[in-house]
Amino acid sequence: MSGMMGPAGPPPQMGPPGPLGASASSSIQLDPTPATVSQTPGTGQQTMVPRDQPDPDDPRRKLVNRWQDRVKRAKRHWKTQFRRMRENMEFCEGRQWPDTVKTEKRDDRYVANICIRHVLQRTAELYPNNPKMQAKTKKRMISQTWDGTQMQLQQAQQSALMASQSGMPPDPNSMAILQDAAMVKQYDEMMQRVGETLELLYDYNIAEQTHAFKAQMKMSIRRAIVTGVGYVKLGFHRAMRMAPEIENRIADMSERLANIERLASDLSDKEILPDSADAEELKMAIRSLTAEGQLVVREGLTFDYPDSTAIIPDPRCRSLRGFLGADWVAQEYLLTPDEIEEVYMVDVGSGYTAYNEDGDATGYEPTAEQHYYSGYGGAADDGNGPTMPRACVWEIYNRKDGTIYVLCDGYKDFLQEPTVPDAETTRFWPWFSIVLNEGYDEKSLYPQSDIDLIRDMQLELNRSRQGLREHRRANRPKTAVAAGLLEAVDLDKLRTHPANALLELNALAPGQKIEDVLQIIKMPPIDSAVYDTAPVFEDILRVLGSDQADQGTTSDATATEVSVAQFSQNTDLSSTVDDINDMMTELAQSASQLLVLNVSQDVAVKVVGPGAVWPSLNKQMVADNLWLEVDIGANGPPNRQEDVQVLTQLVPLLQRIPGINPEWLARQLIRRMGDDIDLTEAFAEGTPSVEALNQMMSRPPAAPGAPGAPGPGQGPGPTGAGKGPPRPPGPGADPNAQGPVGMTNAMTGPGTQGPLGPHVPPLQVYGANGNRPGMGGAPARVPGRSQGMPTP
Repeated sequence: MSGMMGPAGPPPQMGPPGPLGASASSSIQLDPTPATVSQTPGTGQQTMVPRDQPDPDDPRRKLVNRWQDRVKRAKRHWKTQFRRMRENMEFCEGRQWPDTVKTEKRDDRYVANICIRHVLQRTAELYPNNPKMQAKTKKRMISQTWDGTQMQLQQAQQSALMASQSGMPPDPNSMAILQDAAMVKQYDEMMQRVGETLELLYDYNIAEQTHAFKAQMKMSIRRAIVTGVGYVKLGFHRAMRMAPEIENRIADMSERLANIERLASDLSDKEILPDSADAEELKMAIRSLTAEGQLVVREGLTFDYPDSTAIIPDPRCRSLRGFLGADWVAQEYLLTPDEIEEVYMVDVGSGYTAYNEDGDATGYEPTAEQHYYSGYGGAADDGNGPTMPRACVWEIYNRKDGTIYVLCDGYKDFLQEPTVPDAETTRFWPWFSIVLNEGYDEKSLYPQSDIDLIRDMQLELNRSRQGLREHRRANRPKTAVAAGLLEAVDLDKLRTHPANALLELNALAPGQKIEDVLQIIKMPPIDSAVYDTAPVFEDILRVLGSDQADQGTTSDATATEVSVAQFSQNTDLSSTVDDINDMMTELAQSASQLLVLNVSQDVAVKVVGPGAVWPSLNKQMVADNLWLEVDIGANGPPNRQEDVQVLTQLVPLLQRIPGINPEWLARQLIRRMGDDIDLTEAFAEGTPSVEALNQMMSRPPAAPGAPGAPGPGQGPGPTGAGKGPPRPPGPGADPNAQGPVGMTNAMTGPGTQGPLGPHVPPLQVYGANGNRPGMGGAPARVPGRSQGMPTP
């Protein structure tokens, strides 16, 4: 990136951009030759930014006008919905009385704002933490000869072994099965390693965002609760490529260098004076950049979180989830002329329509003298000095031709040439919608938000509390006196006397009672039923599924009623959390496609580690068959404990099935519980279970020569450890020799054949004579305990 030569010096030069997450270190170079992009007429001066107003040909001008008219008509179409969203924002912030005016003076009327508490509480319920992503592969039929069963594979292995032992040529069909199985195993292992690499790469991109992903997602959830819909925009940040979104920018040098480039161009074109504040800002920026030891440039995923009113869908859209029925969708940005120049390298000058900060066109078109560089900008003075004008920029995604159009309201040409998306996915739309309280109305696209549902209850609560406040003020003690009976001095004594005062009243005759002069005014008592707010919270419970206990108060409901209400609330939350997980899965699927198609193998290895496996040739095949989705086991709905309980009941049954991997069972239990414990170092090949070791240590040593006693060279001492032939399995043998489950697998005698294998009665220890207690046997001897009497 090179800048224009000016009195303050040119901006620094950057070396080649570094890989994702790496620091691209380069020396700061001053280029004496400015870049030549266009030439200012009549001066012969080269400039990077065209300063003249564009004069496009007639077809291009008509296309620009057509898209500007389309977006403006769509804004008018959704104007009522957008106004409702803005009213909900103000209502949630506490401006809840109908005639409240947004001023610095606080409204003294009573407001018990339960809306904001509901927003915070519901946000914590819907998005408690960042979802854990798990790589998934599309199920495909890879094998052509092998049917995928272990039985056929074992038969092929036995056939090949017998042929090898007998010296006969192997069976071609068996060899084809073995080769097919080996190919399937190799493919599965490769996709598993690529999936693990993709998971780590995605987590790295999430952590590299300028603004914390979790905080921004919670902000989007709050927007959806207040307005009914929230958005997340996915993109891919290229090195040295600016984007109009603020949250979308990765923390690197791109934004700083773009600001330097814009200031240098303006200074070179004499748009700013050498002794102006902008020229001094350029000097300070170059000095700060020169002091940097490294210029950090990154590429990777970006996430933007547009306002609910910033997305303008096609009026033909019928659902915000995936923008069904829409031919185009636009995103609106309110940018200053300087920001437009930094992002698009276009100087709109005064050829744009000015907008205020609320996104409404003022109808004012700034002149050259009133442009931003003059320090005034053509906007009204709000008391803090003249404000900067805003230009309305629309970024339009047109699905029919797969093109992005970038327009500025009032500007005669495109801000950049229409092009296809830089990071295109199969979905095309970069926005992902969070829609709450979605019903069905063919004439209404936007659903009611929680604030819309709670508005009447909130207003009734405020009116009730305000009425109670006024009634209590009206019922304060009052005293009446006949007019002219008391002098002014007496009235002042009665109004301002201190505690336990002795008052001398001139109007009170000797022996006259004070009750003859002053009379207490009796007011009607306050009826608590008139100001009862219990029905308000009952309606909140039925509308939002939120009980009084959730709002910080208690109710007179029974435990059964509270339990039923909580179950109903969990059901609603489970459905909403499932919708959010679906949105996050769709977001992760598109993100995985961008990563696979745009990240090189060298970058993946540098970020993940030398063990990373990343496709280099067949990227599209991997992108079509591998994706990320929300791990329901780790970030599931509120009924996660029920899933854990079901799996716990299945584990004993699975343990009886031959061939079940204990490591797989452990991983499933840990994943269902929502933990991320790594079992890689926990497993040791051939090590018995802890339960089996405890059973071995608790058993008394057998007498020498007894069945099951260790033979010569097999004792636990130093000379016999690990020596001698192994004992044959049987009664009294070491249960651990049968497998890691220990005593469960120990054979005690012949069993009956069942559907899951031989059924063996459990190991039982009887009395000293072999009979059960109560049938003439004595209790078993336990070392260290007193022996009981034989049972008759």
